[in-house]
Amino acid sequence: MVVSEISNGSEVKIYASIDGHNIVLLTEAIFGVAAGLLVKPMEYFGKYMQFLEPSSVQIRNKRDGRVYKFMSTTITPVKTRYGNFHLIRCSSELEPENSRRAERFYIEKLGVFSINGNTAALKNCIIHDISLRGLSIIIDNDTKVKPGDRLDIMFRYGETLHNYEVNTIVVRNFMVKDMPAVGCSIANMNVDLVSLVTSKRNEKHTPVLDNVQETDLNPQISKEQQIHEVEEDLAKQLIPERPRTRTIAASSPLDPANLEHVSRDKTLREIKKEERMAKEARSIENLLDLKDF
Repeated sequence: MVVSEISNGSEVKIYASIDGHNIVLLTEAIFGVAAGLLVKPMEYFGKYMQFLEPSSVQIRNKRDGRVYKFMSTTITPVKTRYGNFHLIRCSSELEPENSRRAERFYIEKLGVFSINGNTAALKNCIIHDISLRGLSIIIDNDTKVKPGDRLDIMFRYGETLHNYEVNTIVVRNFMVKDMPAVGCSIANMNVDLVSLVTSKRNEKHTPVLDNVQETDLNPQISKEQQIHEVEEDLAKQLIPERPRTRTIAASSPLDPANLEHVSRDKTLREIKKEERMAKEARSIENLLDLKDF
């Protein structure tokens, strides 16, 4: 995904530094253009911001609700027929914050589990969170499990109290608010679990997406036409116009006569020419003297 594909109305945070003080500037995406992402103008104490160095940017994309963090190449103020804006450029591909690890959703439900198939000794737990790759549970202080143990976890969730059964393998031990917890990878990702994670994702992101209003620069024309007009305005600023006239030198700049710093010896022809001109000048002077007499 490139920065110009960010949706209209997406929340944009820019982390910058002014006079040694770290600040966070909030703005909103308008739409993407060929040069980058057009965002609402940013001011600091009534002054239009100038970003002289690359800045850290965080965007929550309205389309998918994911958070993208990246370093901008430049953030420049631009002027269009619709007013002043800022243009964010980024030369690299954008990756969502949770692309390297599956997004986790909190459950906080009671459940039970068995260790290594010992169903005769079920243990109580709290389902802490779940993702498409695994889940974590909070266990009792007296319960001992270690990485590599197989846990068969059961819990009920949802309005219908649907029963979920998950086969997992312990991958790490950690603490949650001074309580022991274990992180597990899911061995059998079935349709029920996928539906559960999907519903949790919708619960988390849908309210955010619905509350954000899109910006329409000119309701009388289509969005595509608006982008075309803005790109025309940007092209005049980003690409300097060529001069309409071109000055051509009357003589070659490499002509020795034009090189004042280059010294050379006079040729015999030039010496004779100078002598002849001097002789003619003396003759004219003599004629003038006789006329006056």
